[in-house]
Amino acid sequence: MMKNEMPMSQSRNIVVFWIDEAPRVDFSERLSNAGMQVFYADNYTDGVQWLSNPGNRAVCDAVILDVNCKIRHSDEQESTDSFRDYAYRVMNRCEGEDKHIPWFVFTTGSGYDESLLSAIPMREWTRRQYYLKDSDQQALISDIRELTKHSDNVAMREKYAGIFDLCEDSSVMVRLYDIIRKLENPKSMTDTTVFNAIRKLLAYAVVYGGKHGLFPDDIENVRAAQKRLDEIHELAPDIVPSYILTNFDSLSDTVNNGSHSKYEDSDEGTLSVDADVLAGDAPYLTRTCIYQLLTVFYWLRHLPTKEGEIEALRKRIDMILNNPVEFYENRECFLQCDNGVWHYGRCAVREHERYPLSGQTLVRLKSVHPNRNFTAKKQYPFFARYEIVH
Repeated sequence: MMKNEMPMSQSRNIVVFWIDEAPRVDFSERLSNAGMQVFYADNYTDGVQWLSNPGNRAVCDAVILDVNCKIRHSDEQESTDSFRDYAYRVMNRCEGEDKHIPWFVFTTGSGYDESLLSAIPMREWTRRQYYLKDSDQQALISDIRELTKHSDNVAMREKYAGIFDLCEDSSVMVRLYDIIRKLENPKSMTDTTVFNAIRKLLAYAVVYGGKHGLFPDDIENVRAAQKRLDEIHELAPDIVPSYILTNFDSLSDTVNNGSHSKYEDSDEGTLSVDADVLAGDAPYLTRTCIYQLLTVFYWLRHLPTKEGEIEALRKRIDMILNNPVEFYENRECFLQCDNGVWHYGRCAVREHERYPLSGQTLVRLKSVHPNRNFTAKKQYPFFARYEIVH
């Protein structure tokens, strides 16, 4: 089953922004393993710009600065001039009146004028003036944890553990963060801008699913993804469970409707979401849509993140859709009964009186072949015998 083959990654509840032209892979992995989501800039100009964005500042919990870095992305070489001339701009944005973001200097500590290090300002919250890349990695992680443990952001991400793990782009995190803040505020439930934001996040979910093995490259929009999910579910409900299909389809329909006002309606009355929510006639609809999105996002985090596992999932889905008989043959599974028909996906079986079935009976499908029953083959195009595993 999908959730057994693709274990969930550790939830990352602390957001770190790291300015470094060559961030160390070993430390990046340690940050991730310590429950931290890291966004990067390889130069100070882009770093200052990133922190000048109010949305980015809102989600950021800590900033890491390199001493020997690029000033601009186009620079061919790094220089300590970047830290000397630009670090204070980063620090100023971290220490704004509206929010305090702890910043940390992470450096090799050698190969340049040591006066740069001695000039690093000390604050009342400062644990160390700077951290050495070779020896102080764990100390830096511990201090980031200590200085962010009371953050409202961290508390929110712990409450919605795992939801933010899909945010490989900071703009996605900003949008998701804003939606959850509205969920926490009952007065925001008539804010119809939520529907357009959710529509964009649902489109991102399709992109994420494509990068992680669920969709092929030619699936580029939500409608095409809906069809693909339906095809997978029909054959292999262990990969795409029915509740995901139901939530995805319902959410897509509602947010597309709600992203337009009634005045855009060419067929009067069909665009009802925006008007009904504003009028208070659908007081629970906004909250319902947010929870549906969170359900989809939480499920997507089960997808593989390692290259080999992503390719394995992609090949497995292709095999299921292109050669379903091979997929069903010898499969161990739990059957379900609908309208008196026992089946797994679109493969039906006939219950044998000597081997009675229940929803907790693990069976192995045998001798899978096209269903010859004229009345049943449309819904269940495949038929199999079964044997009890236990």
